[in-house]
Amino acid sequence: MRQTSLLLDANFGLLPTRILPTRSSQVRLVAFPWRRMTSAPPPEANIRAVNEQSGVCRVWLSGRITIDSSPELRVFLLVRLQSPKCESLTVDFSEVVYIDTSGLAVLVELLKAARNTRKTFQISGLHERPRYLLETSRLLHLFHEVESELPPSDHDSSLAGAR
Repeated sequence: MRQTSLLLDANFGLLPTRILPTRSSQVRLVAFPWRRMTSAPPPEANIRAVNEQSGVCRVWLSGRITIDSSPELRVFLLVRLQSPKCESLTVDFSEVVYIDTSGLAVLVELLKAARNTRKTFQISGLHERPRYLLETSRLLHLFHEVESELPPSDHDSSLAGAR
């Protein structure tokens, strides 16, 4: 049985490897240094600004929402939603270029938490790729979409990073 895995090598970076069985029930890793991975990791999601006015909270996101950034984003948005000052939370995706299924799980969890606390959760500014994922997963109809707004200037808002 052949298995392929990844090996972190100090000289070559992340290398594809093959696990080869040996006679003494040990496993030997063989690296292929000519298949060096050279691409840099993509930037992750950032929370650009938060604006609270009379019970309405708006959060602007940018970048990529992936399995690496979604846990911190989840915590931030749940804390924001549970704030007594926040009666309605709107998350703007106008600068989000990519979202994976872990990001969808965060959205569904936020929607459930909002309904349990009798608060409103809305989304806005969905681009083609995030919208497509929500449509194909048949989740888009669960969310209330509103029109996108420009984020406030830096001196009017508190900035926070999800990473």
